[in-house]
Amino acid sequence: MTTQSLYERMGVAAVGMADERKNVRSTLPALVRCGFLAKTGLGTDAAYQTTGKAKQAPMASDAELARRKGRRDALRQSSVTAVRTRAARVAQQAANTPAPAKAPKVVEGETVEQFLARGGWVQRLRAHWELMERAV
Repeated sequence: MTTQSLYERMGVAAVGMADERKNVRSTLPALVRCGFLAKTGLGTDAAYQTTGKAKQAPMASDAELARRKGRRDALRQSSVTAVRTRAARVAQQAANTPAPAKAPKVVEGETVEQFLARGGWVQRLRAHWELMERAV
């Protein structure tokens, strides 16, 4: 089927249904990627054909979902490392946060030599012309 025939079959070929056609157009590539449709051609010559591929797994029943949820809840309750209160979580986060490294104190009006004498560290970046001179 072409895109136009898909629009007609889905009832969105009428004037004023541009949003619905846009939704169909945006869904088609996803169906091709999943393997539910096969596409041949490009642009207005594109045609789509069903591959017959079915969904891999049916949706779980309500009883199965409730069983899974119960198992998850039991794991959460039995977890030894679970922190139950907000205050305990904040205290644990504070204990696990590393202390920031102290930077040397900057003194107004000091020279580079004085800064280096106090234990400071200066990185000098070369200018592009210095790098070019070195290359020659």
